[in-house]
Amino acid sequence: MKLELRGVHKYYGKKAALAEVNLTLCAGVYGLLGPNGAGKSTLMNIIAGNLLPDMGQVLFEGKTVTGGKRSFRKVLGFMPQQQGLYDYFTGYRFLAYMAQLKGMDKRPAKEAIRRVLEAVNLTEEAGKRLGSYSGGMKQRILLAQAVLNDPKVLILDEPTAGLDPRERVRVKNLISRMAQERIVLVATHVVSDIEQIGRELILMKDGRVLETGTPRELLASVKNKVYDLTVTGSELEEVRKQYRISSAAYHADRFLVHILSKEEPRKYLWQTGRPTLEDVYLDRFENEVNKDETVNK
Repeated sequence: MKLELRGVHKYYGKKAALAEVNLTLCAGVYGLLGPNGAGKSTLMNIIAGNLLPDMGQVLFEGKTVTGGKRSFRKVLGFMPQQQGLYDYFTGYRFLAYMAQLKGMDKRPAKEAIRRVLEAVNLTEEAGKRLGSYSGGMKQRILLAQAVLNDPKVLILDEPTAGLDPRERVRVKNLISRMAQERIVLVATHVVSDIEQIGRELILMKDGRVLETGTPRELLASVKNKVYDLTVTGSELEEVRKQYRISSAAYHADRFLVHILSKEEPRKYLWQTGRPTLEDVYLDRFENEVNKDETVNK
């Protein structure tokens, strides 16, 4: 199973939303990471056929599917970022409607609806109107419609946004199980969600693929840059000026600060830290990160 993007470009006026994107995806989970405006949504919509590239091709199993050919749509599942749903539809009616749009026969569609409702933990809420759903429930019903037709290619845009920790675990486990026989592309800002289940990560910036690699490879790239400091409140302000702070927490009259640095922070009480994908994100996209949001008190 193979999905390919060859020389894909997309322009909005003179601005390149995507530039020379070349990717080859096989079965497994691929994490799509990058700041807002990096081109992630444009890339996913081109794969799904909702947008046409100005140059380049999308191929599945060696055949062009650029523009979302009907044969490809039958094996595709797409979960967009949360958007306006039919508030007067019940969850069940919404899935039945989506099954009809996907061209599914009634009998297999009925069984598929039962299966996906159970998978996203919405069986008991299936008879309620979507307008009464919480943000997390709407997120789960969007995931349910994406996997309804048992797709071979699954594209998920921020699938865990708005979910509580328990439901995030449920969704991650579902994605991991499905990826054994499917290509799953997940765009997310919650990078920890794919640290354990991602086969490969795709880092994008300014419409280009900046880097690709396995989680292990990317974590290894920041291994010698990560330190944990224990500092006072006054020292924290100094640390802010000197280092890139990945996270900080207040504990027992001290701040526990996780930083990235090319050199050992000998001035402070420190120890080698364990790298995370958040560190990788900060290292690659430093200018996009709002440093004022890194401290949790």
